[in-house]
Amino acid sequence: MRIAALFVGKPRSVTVAGTTFRSAGAKTSVESAFLRFDGFDGDGPANLKYHGGRDRTACVYPLEHYAWWKQTHGFELGPGSFAENLTIEGATEDTLCLGDVIRVGGALAQVSLPRDPCGTLDRLTGIAGFGAMARDAGKCGFHMRTMEEGLVRAGDTFDVVQRDPAGFTIAAALDLYHGRSDDHELAQRLFAIPALAEQGRRQIAQRLARAR
Repeated sequence: MRIAALFVGKPRSVTVAGTTFRSAGAKTSVESAFLRFDGFDGDGPANLKYHGGRDRTACVYPLEHYAWWKQTHGFELGPGSFAENLTIEGATEDTLCLGDVIRVGGALAQVSLPRDPCGTLDRLTGIAGFGAMARDAGKCGFHMRTMEEGLVRAGDTFDVVQRDPAGFTIAAALDLYHGRSDDHELAQRLFAIPALAEQGRRQIAQRLARAR
């Protein structure tokens, strides 16, 4: 597994298809950036309520998904289109688990939360309903928290150094997170994973409550 591309960005005005809005999602490709306990240098969210924080210092998206978007929907998208910090090659939500500890270049990080794509992706890509399509397909990516600060470079390895004992894949968490499953026993297993960010616990609990 490796880091295919690295992106950072601060909130700024962005114009797509004649519409101007403020976002940190239109990130810039860089060769390297230092990952700290509060995120990458040169990076920062526009909306602190829904983005950022110590449980979400790196947003990750699999490179393989971009080929799927083109083959399935004809979307000409490339690394960075999902507003991710790290585009990774060789791993997806099906192969990584919540709580896995990963060597990210010179830093160490832990999978903390499945991603919940928002409407900003619709505006950034110019594709109506794109965020909802990603949720339905389970091709959402995930967030990580920093465990050891360090320099990260495009092309660095992205190596799992410690598997979480629960073995709960991000894909299984996304099924609960986005309402494709209302299995309460499965949800309790997920809640028991110490690495799961509190935001994730709240959101899954709310969805399961609505399904009752």
